[in-house]
Amino acid sequence: MKLILVLTLVAFALGRPDSSKIDYRLLRLAKQAETADIFVTFHEGMEGILQSVQESRYASRDEILNAMHSGLIGLATRVQTNVRSYLQGRFEFKSLWITNQVYVKGATMDLIMILASFTEVNSLELEEIIELDTIVEGPILRGKPIPEHEWGVRKIQAPEARELLGSLSIKGSQVVVSTIDTGARHTHEALRDNWAGDYGWFDPYDANSLPMDINGHGTHTTATIAGKLGVGVFPDAKWTSCRGCASSSCAQNALLACAQFIACPTRPDGSAPDCTKAPNLVSNSWGGGRGATWFDGAIAAFHTAKIIPLFSIGNSGPSCNTANSPGDRDVIGVASTTVSDELSSFSSVGPTTDGRMKPDVSAPGSNVLSAYNTADDAYRALSGTSMACPHVSGLISLLLTYDINLSYANVTSFMRRGVDQDLVDQEKTCSGIPDNQFPNYHHGEGRINALKSLQLLINASQ
Repeated sequence: MKLILVLTLVAFALGRPDSSKIDYRLLRLAKQAETADIFVTFHEGMEGILQSVQESRYASRDEILNAMHSGLIGLATRVQTNVRSYLQGRFEFKSLWITNQVYVKGATMDLIMILASFTEVNSLELEEIIELDTIVEGPILRGKPIPEHEWGVRKIQAPEARELLGSLSIKGSQVVVSTIDTGARHTHEALRDNWAGDYGWFDPYDANSLPMDINGHGTHTTATIAGKLGVGVFPDAKWTSCRGCASSSCAQNALLACAQFIACPTRPDGSAPDCTKAPNLVSNSWGGGRGATWFDGAIAAFHTAKIIPLFSIGNSGPSCNTANSPGDRDVIGVASTTVSDELSSFSSVGPTTDGRMKPDVSAPGSNVLSAYNTADDAYRALSGTSMACPHVSGLISLLLTYDINLSYANVTSFMRRGVDQDLVDQEKTCSGIPDNQFPNYHHGEGRINALKSLQLLINASQ
């Protein structure tokens, strides 16, 4: 009772609480006298900082990364000061500079009303929880079976693209790829040789010091991008990982903490940030809902930092208007295909809630064999747009190996122009566009082809 009285007196001292700032779900919880995990968003956003960085001239990407980090840290320090000072010692909270927000765990309704009284606070919203949705296709195997390259890797002609790079005496790669997922088994035989190591792992849940994965999803997706032994599209890339999903669910606070780590990597304990170690792309095989905007700030930061964001489009198909967020936002959204080049039955379909043409492209995603988390030689076949997105991430790694300075616009252009469009016509139509007319709301521009995209890039550079 004494704490409630103190909080109420503080609220009146700050000013009358503005309930219009409060998510209706929080108000509903208040009636049930429960606590909630919430996000505090401020009136002053990050757009000004990002625009300033984009409009300034820098000698290198490293300078861009450092300038963005410094600017966003400064913004968060200035804008969040009062709220953070009030929460200190009273409630568990986390400051996020990547979106200029404060996450509060176990907020009471009295606290929510107090926070609504701060004039700098724009809104208070319930934390989002995303559930992973992947189809298990087969048993766990010990030891990778034949063939030399998995069907998806062959289908997009990744081995031929790697041979083309080799013929140009381009060996090895500067490219660093990252995944926000359930983690990764870094000792797995397909992954242990090219983990980036220091500054290559962060776990916002349990602060594990080395990469781990209790689900298998993240090990599978990471290996499809950069795994050896024939499961990966481009095993010459270095990989990093952040555990945005504890197991089968992904908490908004962890996903944003991972976005922050991707934009400016730290040691596993969160210390000693070094933005120059930021990866070149971030592959995300998670999502849910439609038209959700809560990850938009992180996406904007990725673009400013020259980090290419990719997302699976979701497993809510085959009906029209099922494309999921954040794959339906300003990112490369990826649909799934089968070995016979049909759209996978589960693959989400556009258009988006605001009428965008999504997905952008499709890629192999049905019955994909890759590394698994249960042993260092474990493999399993999984299906989902989660499995398709890493194929596109691998393709982009190939393009960046030829030219590390390619922009998001360049990459998407060569990726789109190099697709295969001789796909199975399933006689489906969304918003008047049939699936045999490209681009369409099923496959986007078509199913990716790494060799064709790389050839287009090489020809354009000569």
